[in-house]
This record gives sequence, structure tokens and C-alpha cells, in this order.
Amino acid sequence: MIFSFIFWEDPTVPSQLQEKKNTPAGPAPSFIGGKYESPVILTTVGHLYPDIDFKNGEDLQNNVLSRLFEDKLGIKVNYLWTTTGDEDVYINKLNTLIATGQSLPDIVTFKGGQNMYPLLRSGAFRDVGQLFEQYASPKWKAAMAQAPESWDRYVINGKKMAIPILDGKMNSNEVLYIRQDWLDKLGLAAPSTIDEMETVMDAFVHLDPDGNGKDDTYGLSISLKNSFFTWMSDAGFVFGAYGEMPDIWSTDDDGILSYGSVQPSIRQGLTTLKRWMERGYVPKDAEILDEVQATESWKLGKAGMILAPLWAAGWPLGDVTANVPGARFEAYPIPVGPSGLSGTRGTPPEYGAIAINADMVNPEIFFNYMNFVYDNFVDPPSGSPYRWGIAEGYDYGNEDGKVTFLESQVPGGFADPQKYLLSLSLPSVPNLLSESIARINSGASDQTSYDIKNKLLRTPQELKGWQIVESNPSVYKTDAFTGAPTPTMEKIGDALDELLHDAMLKIVYGQEPLSSFDLVVTRWHELGGDKITEEVNEWYTSLGKINQ
Repeated sequence: MIFSFIFWEDPTVPSQLQEKKNTPAGPAPSFIGGKYESPVILTTVGHLYPDIDFKNGEDLQNNVLSRLFEDKLGIKVNYLWTTTGDEDVYINKLNTLIATGQSLPDIVTFKGGQNMYPLLRSGAFRDVGQLFEQYASPKWKAAMAQAPESWDRYVINGKKMAIPILDGKMNSNEVLYIRQDWLDKLGLAAPSTIDEMETVMDAFVHLDPDGNGKDDTYGLSISLKNSFFTWMSDAGFVFGAYGEMPDIWSTDDDGILSYGSVQPSIRQGLTTLKRWMERGYVPKDAEILDEVQATESWKLGKAGMILAPLWAAGWPLGDVTANVPGARFEAYPIPVGPSGLSGTRGTPPEYGAIAINADMVNPEIFFNYMNFVYDNFVDPPSGSPYRWGIAEGYDYGNEDGKVTFLESQVPGGFADPQKYLLSLSLPSVPNLLSESIARINSGASDQTSYDIKNKLLRTPQELKGWQIVESNPSVYKTDAFTGAPTPTMEKIGDALDELLHDAMLKIVYGQEPLSSFDLVVTRWHELGGDKITEEVNEWYTSLGKINQ
């Protein structure tokens, strides 16, 4: 597929950075038989996300994975610094380094988000397109060929300024998880419509499903802090029941991209959420809970329903079975609205990107690192020492000669080395997981070692969730605008989104009438929304997707 792109210069970038040239490469260090003869150092920086765990006194700098790369490849990864807390701390520190002319590491990894684009436009990083063609392994290239659109978001002025980290297709698609023991206790069936869902939520709130004699349970746990359309504890399905999804672009009847958050049907979603908030079906503190924090009420046995990705049936939702004796939950389809519509978040083709310092003399060191990941960890061949995971005692165990993925059977518990990778987690071949799960669910006899591991890893709820997802593909919505932010979007896009988000929160919490939504939408258009829409559709037209 051939793409064309709209180019623009960033006048805020210092001229010395715009004119910066790649440092000429010196003699490449000797890489023989898959290992450097003399150890090489690959510098980076990191953010300690809340799902990263360590054991045996290790840290991000020194751990079982770093030792493996030193031993197998002769590559030592050196973290110049790490940050904790909000991810903005990480991005702001990088921005400060660039603004003050301080040196950057060889490799910088981003989880995504608009705040990374000033960094990619700064001139501090290099075009990675030709490097990928020159150094990436055949397996990595084949994976990228399954999702060529994953590059779009990182193309700036016609150059590929970061390498996307691939996700598995459908891997993070959402389903509705429900406390099955609550349904059974109250004699209820799982809801298939929004109206039926309200009936179930009302029972979960008022009929004491946890049996403690207290009015302390919720129907549904949601997060509204960052977005009404997010990756876990999601409320986006409420809007999907009426036809539009907030925070993403989709094509209208004329094939033009329009922004979901300003469409008229959003009013119906807000009306429904306001009613749920008033009736106590959802937690009052949803506006201050991020996506993971909002799962706490579920994990503690105080919420009866939650929307979350397929993999969340293991972590974090599976914790409820350990915290609450007798707790059981199942995966169910997304409820439909009054007109039979439904929609929720689908899986984008990538979950972040890796940028390479413009001054990195030997970028092939990074590619040798990632090639090893793709060739050994992603889909290990039969008999590979990594077919069950990266390291025994960390992401899998051995109980009496049998492989186990039960944390209780691993001394000291799990500490997943995949989270220490430069890619932040194990990257994917886009079709690999979905094809494997399909074989598992069909009972195919020709299962690979990857399939066997997957079957051991996946909970029954997740396997059922995959069947739901695969049978309802039209429910899952992703952003039709996959390019880098347009000029106006980069300047004021965050401010306009915050304007809409704050207004929607005030309506849901009863602080403003529903009519205020129309006024805010008008302001959005006037303050730059129309210009952004024009730029987004110029980009879309450049792909040749709009019928002329």
C-alpha cells in the first residue's frame, strides 16, 4: 500500500535542531554468531509503570532480562534515569533535556499520546524507515507487513520518526465482565440491552448481592478521569449504544471523517450516564479514578460489572477470586441500545513507539536487540528455551516437573521480564494471537507450542471473551485518524479535548444541564475544531480513501 502524507514544518523547533545531521557511523562493533565480540552499551531511559514488578532484589537496570541480553548478545542496556508516577513526568523530563540541549539516550520509548510529538519534531531523533529496512529481521518485517497502518502515527514531514510497537489484533478488545455468582444469587440473567443492564445494576445496588447487610455495592465500575472512551473500566459503550463513540474520528455517510465527541447522539449517552450516577449504579468518584484505580472496587468485590480488555480477565480482574471467597465472573457481549446499536473500544495496531537518537553512531545495536526479541520471544519454535516464557521462576514456573503459570506455585510470585523490554511489553505479530486462540477454541489438533502455552495462560473467561469478540467484529471501534497530529491539533487539540471532557463530566454529575453540551460543541467548532476537521480530512483525502 502506498501512502502520501501532508507535510509541515514546526516553527517552534530551534534551527540548530532542524538542521541537525546524523552523526557519521564509525566502524561497526563486531557482531559474530549473534553476539558482540566485545560488549556494547545501549543507553535508554525508563518510566516505572504500576504493573512492573521485581523480585530477588532486582530493578530495571539489573535483572534477569538484562543479564540474558548481556550473556546472549553482548548488549548491556544502561538506564540513564527512570521516573515514577504520572507518565507526564517522563515526557516532561525528556522535553527539558531537549530544550536545554542536554544529551539524550540512544533509544527512547513512548507509550503514545499527543505529548510525544514535540519530541519527535525536535530534530533530536532520526528517520528510522531506512534503518528498519536495512537491519530488521525477516520475522520483524513480516509482522510489520501485517499492520502497515501502524506506521502512520509516526510519519512526520514524510519521515518515519519512530518504530511502532505492534499489538495483537483484537488483543485489547473489550467485553463486559459480570459477577456470575451475583447473577445466580439474585436469579438474574446477563443483560443483552442497556435497559436490561439497568435492571441488573439496580439489583446489584439494592439487593445486597455480597450478603454483608450493607448498602455498599455498585452496578458498574467506570473510570472518567482521563476519557469517556478508554482502555479499561471503560464507559464508551454507553455512547456506542446510541451510535457514536467519543474521542475518536469515524467516517460519516459521505465518507468524511467527523469527531465523535461533538455528535448529537453523545447527548443520549450523557443522559444515560447521568441517570446511572444519580441512582448510584456507578461510583461517585469515577471522575478522579484512572483506568486501573477504577478496577479496585471490582477486585474488592464491590462492583458487579466492568468493561475491560480480554486479557484483563487475568490481571487485574482475576484478583477478585482471591479477595472474595466464592467469587465467580464471566465474559458477556456488549449490551445494545434501544435501536440495536452497540460499540466499544477496539484494539489499535500499535501501543507505542521507539525513537532513535539522531546522534546514535551504531543503531544496528538496537535492531539486534529487537531482532532477538522477535526471533526468540514472540513465537518461539518448538524446543526453544523460551517456549514457556523468558525466565523460569519469573513469568512461569516448574512444579514437580510440569510447567505452571499459577503464581501461587512460583516461589516469590511472578515478576514478568517482558515488562523490562525496551518495547515495554512483548510486541506482537498482529495476527498471531487471534489465530492461536481460534485454534484453541475450535479444539484443533495441530496446535503449536505457542498454542499450548496460550491455552495454559488464558483464563476460561478470556477464552469465552475471544469467542464473543470474534463473533461480533462490527462492535469494536478504532480511530479512523491514524496520522500524526495536525498543526492545529498539536497546538490546541489537548485544550479542546479538555474543554469537551470537563463539560461532559459536569453534565454527568448534574452540575450543568444537558443543554450546555450544545454550547460547548459550538465553542469547540469556533475555537479550532473546524480547522482540525479540515486538516484531518486533508490527511484522509491524501490516502485516497474519500470518494471524489
